[in-house]
Amino acid sequence: MSPNPLAFLGHLRAKGYHPRSNKHSNALAEAIVRDLVAVCPVIRTRAQAGELVYDLNFTLQAGTSDWNVDLVVGPPPPGSRAPDNAIRRSQPSTVQIAIEIKSVMTEHRKAIRNRKRDLEAHHDHVHRYSRRVVAGGVLIVNQSATFLSPLRQERTTHTRPAELVALCINQIRAVAERQAPHGEGMDAKAVIVVDMDNEELASTAYVTGGAAPHIGDPLHYDAFVQRLCDVYQQRFS
Repeated sequence: MSPNPLAFLGHLRAKGYHPRSNKHSNALAEAIVRDLVAVCPVIRTRAQAGELVYDLNFTLQAGTSDWNVDLVVGPPPPGSRAPDNAIRRSQPSTVQIAIEIKSVMTEHRKAIRNRKRDLEAHHDHVHRYSRRVVAGGVLIVNQSATFLSPLRQERTTHTRPAELVALCINQIRAVAERQAPHGEGMDAKAVIVVDMDNEELASTAYVTGGAAPHIGDPLHYDAFVQRLCDVYQQRFS
């Protein structure tokens, strides 16, 4: 089975996008968990044995600082519930994978600067918690020529949306990466490009051409899931 974010696209088509809601990031987090279990043997085996759980919107404490992480995976507390056929949602006793999910749906030039800072702060906080933790980041970028904001109830027109997507992708490529626990940066990152005007929800599409990451690009969603698996095996096997 090849991973893809189509389950997340189904959520956008059904529910739309609201910038003050975490429902879209929760939907993508659930999709990432399912894909990790499907394609990563060590994660699947441990999840089915009850040795790994996941949680959403988890408060990760490092020193005196707290950080709300969209998705975490780790072992459950001792004596927790028996094994299951699928990974279950529960608070982990320690965190082994921590993933931040951000989006740029409109006002790309202003928003991407903030999202890049958010992702840099995410991996810094996670690795202050533990140098071994696999820190991942995903950016959702909208390529639609228009977008209806539920906050303003007015339609924004994006001039040259493909160029805005390319700008955002280049900013995420610039987020620091690390290849070993002693390094600095993100362990795995991805960009998911969608075409969504937030009006005709059924037409929301997953973009794989143009400026969007292609198969073989380290920022492609498939590569991101595989990278999470590979680094997890290196750190925790």
